[in-house]
Amino acid sequence: MRSFDMKRWFLAGSATMLGLLLSGCGGGGGVASTPPPTYTRLADLRGNQTFQSAGMHFKSIIGDQFTDHSVQKYGAGVTIAYNAAADSYTLTAPDGTTDTFSSSTSTPPSGYSPQPHQLALFKNDAVLGIETPLVNGVALNYTAVASWSHFNVDENSYYDENSYYNAVLGVPTIASDMPRSGTANYQTGVIGSVFLGSSSYDLSAASTATFSADFAAGTVATTLRLAGSPFTPTPMIATRPPYDFGSYSGTGTIAAGGPAFSGTLGPTPDNSLRAIGEFAGAFFGPQAKEMGYGFYLKTGAFSAQGAVVGTK
Repeated sequence: MRSFDMKRWFLAGSATMLGLLLSGCGGGGGVASTPPPTYTRLADLRGNQTFQSAGMHFKSIIGDQFTDHSVQKYGAGVTIAYNAAADSYTLTAPDGTTDTFSSSTSTPPSGYSPQPHQLALFKNDAVLGIETPLVNGVALNYTAVASWSHFNVDENSYYDENSYYNAVLGVPTIASDMPRSGTANYQTGVIGSVFLGSSSYDLSAASTATFSADFAAGTVATTLRLAGSPFTPTPMIATRPPYDFGSYSGTGTIAAGGPAFSGTLGPTPDNSLRAIGEFAGAFFGPQAKEMGYGFYLKTGAFSAQGAVVGTK
């Protein structure tokens, strides 16, 4: 059987429980003990795999109007299944929508252009097979991000109510291994986009974030500083500094008995914009070593959506 090749993942930067081994030992009349679980890195997984995810979803309709932003909590988001024999990924949305991609590519139905479905999988050591050692400066072993576009085409070859998903996934921290005390700060990387009028901006190069967890209290906190440049800049603006979309903060809770967390986002006190948003994610790897979440923000001027990943 062909091995599971994580170099086909594309993570911004780049679940069922996967490859986790938990065993107990004892003997000699002693007290039985349970050693810490062993986690398999994404790059070392082999064979068929199925990943649960957390993230966000939104739609667009004709005229580039973006609607229906929402977050999907971990385990209730997109499911990504890798078939080793076919070297393909099948993505299934909560509403049952599904697409299958071979080697992270898609083939449009006959007569349609551009491609009606697109998949970008982000992994820390590869971008569609091109070596990149870090994800926006953050090295990850257990976390990945997927960006999925599903375009609905009607009988007149027009796109209508296209759906977009950003999902964080990987090798989740198992419930018994989640920290129950102490706090942690995470080094983070941001990917995403902003839609402002008829223009779209790439948030991946200039945006920053913070993320912290209070495991004793079961809470998380995050801040986002969003900045970006147009995806297709004109010569006039190609050398200008990234556009500053402001700072936003959020708080949330860690779900009891698992690695999931979720919360709300809003403007920081120095930000005069009226904004609403949400985020949802999970912890990955041993002792919540890594984390990732999908987010959206909406203001009267623009909408922003993307993902934040990090490691402590």
